[in-house]
Amino acid sequence: MAYVCPYCGEIIDNSSKCTRCDQDLEWVQKINEKSKLYYFKGYQEAQERNLTVAATYLKKAVYFNKFNIDARNLLGLVYFEMGKIGSALKQWIISASLSKEDNIAVEYIDKIQNSPKMLITYKDSISLYNKALMYLKQKNNDMAIIRLKKAVSLNSNLTEARNLLALCYIKEKQFYKANEQIKNVLAIDASDMKALSYFKMLSKQDTATIQPYELEYIPKQSKNNYVKPSKVINRGHALAIYVMYFIIGSLFMFIIQSSLITPNKTKSYENTVANLRESETKLKGLLEETRIKSQDEIDTLKAENQQLMEEKQDIELATSKIAQKEKLSQATIMKNNKEWIEAAEILYNVAPSLLDEEAARRYDELKKEVYPRVGRTLYDEGYRHFNRKELIEAKTKLEKAILYDPTADVLRKSLYYLGRVEKEQGNAEKAKYYFNTVVEQNPGTNEANWAAAELKGLQE
Repeated sequence: MAYVCPYCGEIIDNSSKCTRCDQDLEWVQKINEKSKLYYFKGYQEAQERNLTVAATYLKKAVYFNKFNIDARNLLGLVYFEMGKIGSALKQWIISASLSKEDNIAVEYIDKIQNSPKMLITYKDSISLYNKALMYLKQKNNDMAIIRLKKAVSLNSNLTEARNLLALCYIKEKQFYKANEQIKNVLAIDASDMKALSYFKMLSKQDTATIQPYELEYIPKQSKNNYVKPSKVINRGHALAIYVMYFIIGSLFMFIIQSSLITPNKTKSYENTVANLRESETKLKGLLEETRIKSQDEIDTLKAENQQLMEEKQDIELATSKIAQKEKLSQATIMKNNKEWIEAAEILYNVAPSLLDEEAARRYDELKKEVYPRVGRTLYDEGYRHFNRKELIEAKTKLEKAILYDPTADVLRKSLYYLGRVEKEQGNAEKAKYYFNTVVEQNPGTNEANWAAAELKGLQE
């Protein structure tokens, strides 16, 4: 797999040294191999329809190698199958920006862009889901269920909505309906933890309450879904006690039975009891010795586990620092290629606290050069989208413009047109918030005067 040299940006093909700057890139190859391994695991889990587990592996694959196009595209497909169209689009857009040649992500994006009804339906389903959450906070389960049923009808793969609907049904003791939603979620994603926990919750219900409905769990879990126990439970001590009680009980039963049949053997039985008591004392000593030995082993395991956790944290920190430098190199490449927006997106995801002094200085220089240019560009694009009545695109661009360039000029203009967008979409309260912010923070400007007029119109 080809990869980018983090030092100079040269494209390298299966070489442990950069052909331009002659830097050792063996550590980069190891990181890319780890990315490929996580991609393979994610691919296997996706085939088994364990989508949550697959998404976890694929996000790790993309984390270790941002240029792993196959992993990013598959992650988008996994999100799409889970009904998260927005998250899927994000992954495909990033993938297409990294490589447009022979990239199936471009085809996915075109299909969605050519289906505006799909985007509108997705937006409406998310809106209904958010309203349902609001009703649940108000303890209005009936209204929440109505909104969630509508959201599921618009986007049948939206597992979050189905899980929440199942929880509402459980609260209403409509276990059959809850089970139907859980089955649908597990048919989409066999490793959905919420659905599995709800299924377990239903399984513990009193059988008389659930009858005549029968709980079903159709999807099987992958063999790889092995959950490591949080601690080791030592049952040896308890088992030895049970064995001891069983032996003692058996001998006493034998003594009682024999005494009823042959009373003349009482003296022999007294000797047997004495021997038994002696054996019991020895057994108790053995059990105490076993308990002390087991405790020592547990303490040793705890100490080893603590050491392993500390080593793991050190490795994760070192890996994170390398990843931040890689992001900085990618942003530099994008900036040099005049791909300003892509460079800004990468810089936004950099963690400055993990950079050394020199890298932090490069980071600050890149931000000063890239962010203002991108903020102005995004505002101009948002303004053009607004004039063409493309409100969703306008809102996205204007929000990002504020994110990258919160200076007075871009900020007040972006806030004003965000207010106009919310007004056009019928969100009066949000529109008032944006207009009030412009009036309070930018008195005397054209935007403040326009915002005041809009506020007056909304209040009439």
